[in-house]
Amino acid sequence: MSRHGRAIRFIETYCAAPKGEGFGRPMRLARFQKEWLEATLADRMNVSILTTPRGNGKSSFGGAVGVWAVFDDEETGAPQVPVIATTIGQAIRSCYGVAASMVHAHPDLEDRALIYTGITTPRIYVPFNEGELFPISNAPDGLQGLDPSFALVDEIGFQPVTSWDALRLAQGKRSRSVVTGVGTPGLNHENALYLIRSLVHEGADLPGVHFTEYAAPDSADIGSRATWRQANPAIRAGFLREQVLETDYALARKGGVAEANFRIFRLGQWVFGVDSWLGPDGPALWEGQAVTPGFTDGAPTWIGVDIALKQDTSAVVVMQRRADGRYHAEARIWRPTADRPVDVTDVMGFLRDQHSRFRVEGISFDPRFFDVPAKMLADEGLPMNEQPQTVERMTAAYVSLYAAIRDRRITHDGNDAFATHVLNGVARLTERGFMLEKGKSRGKIDAAVALALAYDLALRFEPEVSVYAERGALEF
Repeated sequence: MSRHGRAIRFIETYCAAPKGEGFGRPMRLARFQKEWLEATLADRMNVSILTTPRGNGKSSFGGAVGVWAVFDDEETGAPQVPVIATTIGQAIRSCYGVAASMVHAHPDLEDRALIYTGITTPRIYVPFNEGELFPISNAPDGLQGLDPSFALVDEIGFQPVTSWDALRLAQGKRSRSVVTGVGTPGLNHENALYLIRSLVHEGADLPGVHFTEYAAPDSADIGSRATWRQANPAIRAGFLREQVLETDYALARKGGVAEANFRIFRLGQWVFGVDSWLGPDGPALWEGQAVTPGFTDGAPTWIGVDIALKQDTSAVVVMQRRADGRYHAEARIWRPTADRPVDVTDVMGFLRDQHSRFRVEGISFDPRFFDVPAKMLADEGLPMNEQPQTVERMTAAYVSLYAAIRDRRITHDGNDAFATHVLNGVARLTERGFMLEKGKSRGKIDAAVALALAYDLALRFEPEVSVYAERGALEF
């Protein structure tokens, strides 16, 4: 029997549906699930992705596949099956928790396994083959130490690329090892799913990679039942009620965030900046301000710098005032990789280049992670401007930037990464206005922070126009 055929037979014999349609009875895999398993378990396959809207049985299916992989995958020896999520708790609530329920529910599985429920080391251990199924967070350091035979990445559309890279770099120690990812589209483009999807859609040569996507075309009628069925194979399989989508669509018809969420979570479409601080029309507003050409050599220039820890993203935004009174901004973003953190000397070199090319009036930075490099640059003659990111200072900066973007007074070069950082921002209200908070936002916002610093600095140099100069002659 083929490997995928054995997996299907195992799941349909031993794994009971833990919830929903068919609860308590042995699972019956849908055609689309069997087809994905066949492709995933083929020879020489290393990476396999399944992306669907919510409600298409990803957690139940993933949990069942995990149970098979730890009990019955005879080709790997001592199977190691990690379930990766943002936190261990999230992994337990998704595929791992489903897998544990399935093992408890079938006496033949429960008699052959030990289920540990410790807070820090929950896992399912199978003594006869020394297999382990366990939840783990997406911290890159922990992922690099794995030796997976079959890895399950939950909600891959919300997993950082650095975590995904760290997990893939753990492969290669076995003759057969597969890393799989399941999930819905994320709320931004800075995630592992969007990276893989982009490469597939660009026609990149990706040996050993399988990608299955169920989604409605961007141009589809979102109120059409045919569109719903196209995006949701579970409707055809009989375990997703179409009536639920009717209710969701009725609520989504008012537009805005409700419609965007329907497109993402019910139709599998990628919608950018759903809950952005710039509002539901933020993506279109920002995109509409892309212009060329950009900068003028030797012109007055202001720069904002947001430096993070070496394991995080850093950004620099350069800004000039255009002849029409608007401000043009461009960003340079540094991303760490699994084996190389951001080198602050690269950022320093970039700032030196800008200083030699333009008439830099000021470089605004937070001294927390850039204090020593900033002092070195100041000694070289660069106009460094210390700007601690306190609530008082940054609230005013963000409020001014928001008004400028909404009034179309900020232009940019159309860089996708820059747009992602700007639209990722989610507002946190304060007594003085609002802040953009990295922990609350939907992804990296370092370039948005640097943009706020650059614009705030530029406003200090904005020429003042006397109200008296605008008045006519005195009348008697």
